[in-house]
Amino acid sequence: MLNPGTSSPVTSPSEEASATSAPSVDADDGDDADADDELPELTPALLRFSHIPLWKYDASFTFIQQNRGVIVPGASDALLVAAFRAQSEGQVEYAKQCVHQSLLLQYCDKLGRDGVRVFFQKYAPFCLLISPVTLLTTRNSG
Repeated sequence: MLNPGTSSPVTSPSEEASATSAPSVDADDGDDADADDELPELTPALLRFSHIPLWKYDASFTFIQQNRGVIVPGASDALLVAAFRAQSEGQVEYAKQCVHQSLLLQYCDKLGRDGVRVFFQKYAPFCLLISPVTLLTTRNSG
């Protein structure tokens, strides 16, 4: 060490000014529109899928079999974004449909490679039994 009595290095006034100035942020120009560009959007197939009524598992299964493009990464997230937007615009029933279809895709994904078949053959019949109960308790509790 050249200066054993000093605890900090000697710097020029210009070096001190640049060291204490706030770093510039080039990644964000302050344009909030860019944040919307990053949100996943519904594809035409997902848009049609999102309009299948609640608890119509046969229709959902048929749709998925004919439109494998709805089983893609980000599809569930796109449906949730659509649900949020629909709820914000007062479209409560459509928002519920989007959440329902998003959860359906998530369940199929969690069940593995053959998750679509497994879900619709083994779990969807059970869901049909509890969905009317859920509907009744939701309507009567509020």
